[in-house]
Parts: sequence; structure tokens; C-alpha cells
Amino acid sequence: MLLSAPNGNIEPDDDGEEEEYVDVPYTYEVEEIEERETTKDEIVERSIPRLRAQYAYKGNGMEIQKGEVCCN
Repeated sequence: MLLSAPNGNIEPDDDGEEEEYVDVPYTYEVEEIEERETTKDEIVERSIPRLRAQYAYKGNGMEIQKGEVCCN
């Protein structure tokens, strides 16, 4: 290491020490983002409109008896 004297001259350091680099162990935290693809089966209950026939009907390719309950 060089030192500057008050008279402006640059002289080597008298200590004779040299800079030395040392590897120092250290720990650090790493955040990892994990992507997941999930599927979820969901059961949904719905009310379906039903009707009760007041009269028997037969025609146009369909037939229903009086009082029969059918879905739409």
C-alpha cells in the first residue's frame, strides 16, 4: 500500500502488509415460485322447472298423459 507524505512524495507503507482476499462463508435465502396447475370438480345443484300436464295430449311426435310430470 502506498501512502502520500506531507511533502507530496509517495512512499511504500512501512508495515509491509499486503492485501489478502479471503472467501468468507455466508448464507442467503432464495425464494422459488412453484407453479401448480389444478383442476377442481364442482357439483352444482340447480332446480329444473317441471310441469304437470292438466290434459292428455298426443300429436306432433309427442304424447303425455293427464297428470304426468315431465321436464322441459
